[in-house]
Amino acid sequence: MNDNFFAFQYHALKPLKQWGLGNIIGGTILTLIPGFWRHFGLQALSWGAIDWLLAIAGRRQALLKAEDLVAGDLDESAAHAAAERFRTILLINAGLDLLYIGSGLWLFRTSGERADRRGMGAGIFVQGLFLFLFDSILAAEINRRWIPPSL
Repeated sequence: MNDNFFAFQYHALKPLKQWGLGNIIGGTILTLIPGFWRHFGLQALSWGAIDWLLAIAGRRQALLKAEDLVAGDLDESAAHAAAERFRTILLINAGLDLLYIGSGLWLFRTSGERADRRGMGAGIFVQGLFLFLFDSILAAEINRRWIPPSL
């Protein structure tokens, strides 16, 4: 079962789960500090909760599909189609991540002396940067391992 796309997807979502949990914990602590760090922490907490929930749901779905593939309820063509869909979603997300990065930078740079806005902008930037790297690297790995080259 460890050699199919769904098992790969299950394991590949673990860093997102860990990132989310780390952001929930770290963000919660940072919200106790006024100003910049409170708003940076609120971004970490919010994005972390979403990332963690998406990773949990994605890992559960991948595990169920991996079991279906091993049991013969799904075939390799279904796994290939799932790999292509997941890669497409990751590439779209990577494009959105660039918007988050740009938005966070813009907010940080245009907020003047407003520490709350600067913290929010920095937080959005950091979350967008991680997600861009995660989505891009995972999409490239799926392309390399699970999508056969076109002739």
